[in-house]
Amino acid sequence: MKIFLNKQNTLVRLVGVFIGIFLISLIYSSCVNGIYDNIKEFSTEEIVYPAAFDTCFGTIGYERVEIDLRKDGRIPASKITMGKAKKTVVVYDENTPDPKVIEIDSVCSYVNITGLTEPRLYRFNIYTEDEYGDRSIPQEISLIPYTSYDRDVLKLGILDPTVSVAPNALIMEWPTGLNTIMMEYHGLQYQYEDQSGESQHGIRSKEPRIYCGNLPAGQEMTFNMKYKVLPILDGGSKLLDTLEIEKPYIVQMPTPEQQFIPQELKILLANGINTFTTEAVKDITELTYPMNMTTFADLFFFPGVSYLNLTGKGLPGTLESLTYARNNEYSIVGGGAWQEFMMPVDQPSKIKGPESLQTLKDMLDAGQITHIKYIPKSMGLDFDRFLEPYVQSGVVELLTNDNPFFPDHVFVDPQFFANGTVQDNNWKMKLAYSGDFLPRGGLADIGKFNPQSDIVNGQAVDLHLEQLIQSDGENIYRGIVENYRPSFFFALPRQWRFDNARYPYLKFKMFIGCDKSLVSNVGGNKRNVYRAPWIRPMNRLWSFSQNSDYGQENWDSGRNESMTDDEIQNSWHEYTINMSNNDGGDNSNRRNRVYVVNIGHEDGVTWTYDANNQVVIYIADVRLCKTPND
Repeated sequence: MKIFLNKQNTLVRLVGVFIGIFLISLIYSSCVNGIYDNIKEFSTEEIVYPAAFDTCFGTIGYERVEIDLRKDGRIPASKITMGKAKKTVVVYDENTPDPKVIEIDSVCSYVNITGLTEPRLYRFNIYTEDEYGDRSIPQEISLIPYTSYDRDVLKLGILDPTVSVAPNALIMEWPTGLNTIMMEYHGLQYQYEDQSGESQHGIRSKEPRIYCGNLPAGQEMTFNMKYKVLPILDGGSKLLDTLEIEKPYIVQMPTPEQQFIPQELKILLANGINTFTTEAVKDITELTYPMNMTTFADLFFFPGVSYLNLTGKGLPGTLESLTYARNNEYSIVGGGAWQEFMMPVDQPSKIKGPESLQTLKDMLDAGQITHIKYIPKSMGLDFDRFLEPYVQSGVVELLTNDNPFFPDHVFVDPQFFANGTVQDNNWKMKLAYSGDFLPRGGLADIGKFNPQSDIVNGQAVDLHLEQLIQSDGENIYRGIVENYRPSFFFALPRQWRFDNARYPYLKFKMFIGCDKSLVSNVGGNKRNVYRAPWIRPMNRLWSFSQNSDYGQENWDSGRNESMTDDEIQNSWHEYTINMSNNDGGDNSNRRNRVYVVNIGHEDGVTWTYDANNQVVIYIADVRLCKTPND
């Protein structure tokens, strides 16, 4: 029984071994034949996916966006290594019936996605992809592009210009500029048709100002404007793209009969203009402006002007005037016309800022002003610099010393005469003038006389007018000595000086109309008193400090020879005063504004006026000259 049981146990063990071997074989066979194929992806075999981009941030453009994908910035694809990654894939509108997929055959550091025309939120997924089509983990971003809808809203924010109009011209300006919290201005283009039917156009890249001439008066004008602007987004960031926005501007032009208000009334009147409408001035082609002008704004209303004379020559009543009042005497100098021997005292221009030059610049750049005459430095160094490009182009003619514009000599007009009594009672003379200008209305500083029939101490005097350059006798000063230092003077208004660099010689002629005995050995003095003038140039008179910013500097030009006995009552004696040492240069304080004609020399002569034996002196042909022979 025991044996039997042992044998039975052995048999059971053997059967168990065989069953175990069978099961192991079965399991092995199952593994080999794919029994675990359904969990193969979780087996120990490894799949390597392409690397993902390391960042994602976007910027907005017009109907597009740019999305940056690397922290180290934008670099060429050739310098990017991202393992198995071969492509860049952008997917948006992924969950719509029409998803958009953009494939780029390189790995990019950024992508530019265009064609985003709808004003809505776009969701973007950006992948890398390997050669087997396997994609990386995506970078995700949502952006709203700037579209035509936004552009139309921005268009409403573009300011219309402030317009200055004349019947045939127009100026557009944007006084506050075109920059706003919504945009940056980057330029504009404009186009219109002039009254000749020709298309005119231009570009303004910086300064938003437009001048248009030759326009049809009384008609409606359309200006086709295209503004180049860079929108500013919420938060202050800027759009990637500048936009061109079309916004026409319509203007109703005034009629030619509409009046304008001149800013330089005195100058226009001096030019002979009395009616201030474009119709009245349309045929005027030339205007003269004095050096003391302040603005060119009136040119805007002159459609035909092409020539400017900036010397002031020939304009009556445009100079400043200056009153001398002292010792119960009054004289006024200036107030007449500019003369060639005059230059402004100071260098800075009197033109009031760039806006006063702008109309001139507009007309120069438009080609309407084709010729300008100008004396260098006469309107300030800044104005010289303004004109420099037009000098180079030949539009501006510079009038230098050798130009025929400057004659060899210029007679000093009587508007600059003044009675010496305003300085000193000892300078007293009874003065008269032969021409029409003096005396000034309401003043008694000088009277009149007739050089053709003058009487001295009861005797007729032949003034020998044939000896004068101005032989008509219309510019002669007659002086009766009434005190022992008899003097009168010529002076310019304080804004002006004699141009001693251009005209360095003062010349005049003197005649003595009384008997020679009255001008010889007076009071025991052995000199021939009152036979010779003493010319005293200076910046101002001693008693009138307000008349010069350069102090009282004066200098002795030297004493002059006396007239001989034979010359008295027979000949005019010519005197020449050399002022070449007083050039009035930029670094000089010598702003010579005054010439005193002193007959008595202030030499301490004892002398008493005698009404029956008057000493009578005549001065004529007073002039400034280029050379001592003029």
